[in-house]
Amino acid sequence: MILDEKNRKNLVFLILQFFDEEGYEESLHLLEQDSRVFFDFSYFSNAILNGNFKEADDYLLAFTRPEANTYSRKMFFDLFKRKLSEAPDRSGGSEAVNIFSKDLRRIPVLKDDSFDDLVEVIAVDDMRISEETCCVDKAPGRAKLCVDLHKLAESNPCLCDKLEFPSLNKSALLSLISLICPNCSGRNGGLKEDLICLILQFLYEAKYKNTLHKLEQETKVFFNLNYLAEVMKLGEYGKAEEYLGAFTDSKDNKYSKAMFLEIQKLICLQSTEWEVATPSGSLDNMSPKIKLHASVAMLAKKNPVLKDKLKFPSMEKSRLLTLMKQTMDWWTSSTCNSSSSLENVPVVSYLCGTPSSLRKKFNKTGPRKKVVNCKPNEINDPSQCNALVLPDYCSEERIARLTYSPSGDYILALAEDAAHNLWTWSSSQNEFCKENVFPKPRLHQPQSGKTMKNEMAASVQNSTSCFAIKGSYLFSTSGGKIAVFDLKSFEKVASFGSPTPMATYFIFIPGDLLAVGLDDGSIYIHCLSSRKVKEKLEGHDQKITCLAFSRCFNVLVSSDSDGKLCLWSTKSWVKLTSKNSTRKFCTQSNHESTSLVTHLQFDPYQIELLVVHEGWIGIYEGRTLDCRLQWVPDESDTSITSATYSSDGEIIYVGFRSGFIKIVDSRTFMTVCRINLTSFTQPSPNSIRYSFRAHTSILIQTMM
Repeated sequence: MILDEKNRKNLVFLILQFFDEEGYEESLHLLEQDSRVFFDFSYFSNAILNGNFKEADDYLLAFTRPEANTYSRKMFFDLFKRKLSEAPDRSGGSEAVNIFSKDLRRIPVLKDDSFDDLVEVIAVDDMRISEETCCVDKAPGRAKLCVDLHKLAESNPCLCDKLEFPSLNKSALLSLISLICPNCSGRNGGLKEDLICLILQFLYEAKYKNTLHKLEQETKVFFNLNYLAEVMKLGEYGKAEEYLGAFTDSKDNKYSKAMFLEIQKLICLQSTEWEVATPSGSLDNMSPKIKLHASVAMLAKKNPVLKDKLKFPSMEKSRLLTLMKQTMDWWTSSTCNSSSSLENVPVVSYLCGTPSSLRKKFNKTGPRKKVVNCKPNEINDPSQCNALVLPDYCSEERIARLTYSPSGDYILALAEDAAHNLWTWSSSQNEFCKENVFPKPRLHQPQSGKTMKNEMAASVQNSTSCFAIKGSYLFSTSGGKIAVFDLKSFEKVASFGSPTPMATYFIFIPGDLLAVGLDDGSIYIHCLSSRKVKEKLEGHDQKITCLAFSRCFNVLVSSDSDGKLCLWSTKSWVKLTSKNSTRKFCTQSNHESTSLVTHLQFDPYQIELLVVHEGWIGIYEGRTLDCRLQWVPDESDTSITSATYSSDGEIIYVGFRSGFIKIVDSRTFMTVCRINLTSFTQPSPNSIRYSFRAHTSILIQTMM
């Protein structure tokens, strides 16, 4: 489909307004230059007033050339003249020489030129400026230049019809998109993110490469791995670092750090011109340069910050142009019929990609009830799944808490008798980090013979056990004070808090902070370095059951025993919103689920929140606590004991009291498979708790 120039121009104006309203400044001015539909004289004059003559020169060059006409010639001449007068070395220095040799040489000499202007520029008196003049404020001269250039622009046939921006309603493009796709909630980031993808496709098809890649950086919606590979292949490693730096920082994670390091290695190779020619073929036969290029691409695909931004949504060709054409055809038709109604406005069911069959299952009032599953694969044989029973656990006490360490090098358990057990692996077992290799743990006991045991609550029946790990220290409680243990020696190094109100859940927050939820519904923010309470958060009436922190949004989410969720800013500690997660769902076995939230967890990208109840689980938006998706178990399923994301966030492991685990897709909640734990162990009918390691395996622990 080919649209006429007027429609293309109108669409560009809508995109320019969108860029301006969203603050995409660099993309805005690059598109002005690439499309040449609007000359922003305000931006041009501000560059001159701030002394950014190179920026002003480049902007003007995008619209006209010195040889285009007399007005363009005069504009460039006056700009270079001012630039020369402000050159630091006015007595024949390098900057002045460059202006003569590069800039003024671009000014064509026409047949009717009297050379008066040129003589004026190179006059000796004009070049030798006294020390007093150097200290004079440059602002008046620059302001006068802007006035003169504006008069020339108004008379310049290349610019005169591009100085006025058309009058548009606020957020015109977003409003149009909302009008033709009213029920579309976007891919994950909403309508605006889908619109950005449509604009990126438009820029790509229109061959606006400069604007395209700058918009990718400013919006961070799509990481163009092909572009990164292209600039690295051209040896433009500064551009590669700039592009990567727009999406991630070397401190974000180990993959980002490694990517920046690989680019630095490429810069080093380039500077030393050290490149060994080797036969192509396997990775081992590749040259160091090719290996580093391949490594950067591989790390990008594994990087949790970039992973979900690598795939651009599939869509029909010229999708945005098509949508605008449909809207304009309707508008023209309705105008001709003198109708101001929105009747018969063209409506589409989706913007990017193909219509999602999953979204059709939602009704207009909220999330669905239950996802219809095909019969999942059953794992009943030990040969189908690796299983591990932790050795030497002799206690008859139930396990209250169980987790891998953040680095996955040990397993920590807290029993209901307030005793801790730690299983680790010997340093010689390097196979631990390899895929599909199951480690052999051993119960760890320090030489001192010390044990880590918490202070018990006065009323054991109502006590809550929880712990959190910070470096080599364990913070733990079993209803009494919060104890701090050294995990290397098992020595108790400190304790704080009080038995009443009782600590029920706590997590660490960046900034050396510890958030502690209590059974009276309050949350205390402790500063560990100053050993003082920084804030007290009040928004719950019942005991705090879970806390979760998002690095992406800098928010803390809390839940209580009544199912209430609260969202707090960790910058101002203001409550942003609260939602009641209780839905009064009934399982197919007619056992009504409780309102108690048993687990909160942000996905690996820190965007969406997993909320776990005994009778169902849900996915919530991290910024708003709006429920995006909910899942109720089948009729044969018993109550849920725990659920957790995999390390890549693609799947969710859901454990049930009857002793089996369901693995479900995190985007659709479709069941992938079901693991029957009774084929591997002999669990009691009480419950199962498990934890996911940062690498490949699941830890399954039977509650005795």
